[in-house]
Amino acid sequence: MKKLLLQALKFVGLSGIGWVLDFGTFVILGFFFANSVVNNFISSWVGVTFVFIFATRKIFVNDSRIPLGAKYVIYLVYQLILILLISKLLGAIDSFIAVHATISIIVKLSSILAKIIVTPITMTLNFFVMKGVIEKL
Repeated sequence: MKKLLLQALKFVGLSGIGWVLDFGTFVILGFFFANSVVNNFISSWVGVTFVFIFATRKIFVNDSRIPLGAKYVIYLVYQLILILLISKLLGAIDSFIAVHATISIIVKLSSILAKIIVTPITMTLNFFVMKGVIEKL
């Protein structure tokens, strides 16, 4: 249990850096493109790749015969599905906030608020899936 908690804390820290890269890319893309779903899809790959590269070196141990490259492909397929679903959820939350908010700054920041809302969901799922793929396969 102590190992799991320590891994989770390290993963949260590393994912925080990945999230900053993801979020920064998302915000920058938002200046050029209005589609928050597409922007999230693109920016998420930046964070996902960063976290996978460093988590497999610093947090999780690959002791199986399955090469890390194959596990990366498995993780990318999982991420493709997750990012598509989360991007749709983010778009729905963004639209909901934009339609129902009465304060103009909240409406202007609706896509950023939506990104913040979906982050805990993705971080939790990513920890358990990455741990499973790297250490259990």
